[in-house]
Amino acid sequence: MPTFTPRVMRLLSDHLTGTSVHEIDALFDDRGIKLGPPQPRENDESVRRERMRRYLVTLELSASADAQRLTAVLSDVLQKIIQDGSTGWGNDNSLRDKWVRILREDGFDVDEATGTVRLGRAGANLTEHALNALPDPQSIQDHLRRLGDSVDTDPRLAVSTAKALIESTAKCVLTARGQGYTRAAKVPALVNAAQESLGLAPKSVSDEDRALRQALQSLVTLTQSVTELRNSVGIDHGAEEVPRWVRPRHARLVVGAAQVWCQLMLETLADPDAPWRRAKN
Repeated sequence: MPTFTPRVMRLLSDHLTGTSVHEIDALFDDRGIKLGPPQPRENDESVRRERMRRYLVTLELSASADAQRLTAVLSDVLQKIIQDGSTGWGNDNSLRDKWVRILREDGFDVDEATGTVRLGRAGANLTEHALNALPDPQSIQDHLRRLGDSVDTDPRLAVSTAKALIESTAKCVLTARGQGYTRAAKVPALVNAAQESLGLAPKSVSDEDRALRQALQSLVTLTQSVTELRNSVGIDHGAEEVPRWVRPRHARLVVGAAQVWCQLMLETLADPDAPWRRAKN
């Protein structure tokens, strides 16, 4: 699921400062978004940005309907940018490329040719809180976007990408914890090292918390299963025969397993009260 991150909202805000208030009203009104009460902000006297905030304050973006409405606004703006470029009003494609890049990185499905923006396709989803644990989550977002593109259309590719998502997450966690790894390190070793760095290794849990220890061990087993499935059905190794039994439902199972592990790792990394922080001090 895409997120309306601060940079996405800034992208829209910066663009609207170059339009008229009348155009802003039409843009939001066309999508059924109501104008809210005044939203003045200290040190920001821009009438246009304040106008945009008045519309945004009426939306609950965790609700699907409102998320769809604001996504349609983004789509209308990008389509106008592309149209202006094709008619000679804006022959510099850098603005279009910037919009496409940021929206895709933040999980939106963007048709670069038409400018149509949609909420991301089904795949793996990590919360914004988890992604914010990393100073630069682009590698994780890239895997998530590829999963959204492939789960239903190319399940074998989705299996391979799910394994890559786990590997990237483990490496990002180790880097964030100031721990190195070798280029030859295998996924099981990376998983174990990453969990240990965050105090999530099963052996680190006391005997009194046996259920938690079992759950953490199950997570290790899940990642091992994803890796083994990737080795047998993924696209990364040459095979004499195509494993035709792989279906989207199998890909969703593997992607879900990868998502559970990655979500826990990044949320633990982000948690200011996580036990690993106390151990660090």
